Amino acid sequence: MEHDSSRSGYHEPEPGSAGLSASEEDWGDDFPKTFSVNMIWAEARDKEGRPGAIGFNGGMPWHCAEDMKHFKELTVSHPVIMGRKTWESLGLKYRPLPNRDNIVVSRDPLYSAPGATVVTSLDDALDLARQEAIPDDGLDRSEIWVIGGAQLFAEALPFANKAYVTVLDAEVDADSYAPDMNALVEAGLWQETEVGERLKPADPSCGIASYQFRILTKTK
Repeated sequence: MEHDSSRSGYHEPEPGSAGLSASEEDWGDDFPKTFSVNMIWAEARDKEGRPGAIGFNGGMPWHCAEDMKHFKELTVSHPVIMGRKTWESLGLKYRPLPNRDNIVVSRDPLYSAPGATVVTSLDDALDLARQEAIPDDGLDRSEIWVIGGAQLFAEALPFANKAYVTVLDAEVDADSYAPDMNALVEAGLWQETEVGERLKPADPSCGIASYQFRILTKTK
């Protein structure tokens, strides 16, 4: 897997302790000693006004080119961890995500995801994601990205250092939801460290009135 170092808007990693139970001595030389576990998603409101809507019937109920560009710029050249449903929602044309180490978490040990590595737990996925490849694949493993879906976000929350959230001003059908980050901020467990301005998508027909990028960081 090649390292795309020519892309614009390259995201410099900000590594930190992911809070995993293993000690540094147990990791060995193949593991970076510091790394950041980041979650990333876009969310809208459902038809009842509930925020945090991220999916419907196994897919995303919108298309926002600006958010997809943002996602690529942040995750490219890093490992990405996703659940089976998220993998399947990408479609054959887009999977595996290029220039990234694709790791799929499935309870089925026989599940096949061509172009990705399948593991049966998030713990195994995190262990694999931070292990350097031999030969070197050019990826930066000081940042690990959890990209969905809802169940995996919930499992990753105790390990995560940061959450990169695109807030869409749109009302959609939804059956899956992201963690309630506003509640975690109110509880003092997370803090909002960066909020972008509200922008309008270039395509007015996409059904999204505006979008906004947020970065939240765990405090405890």
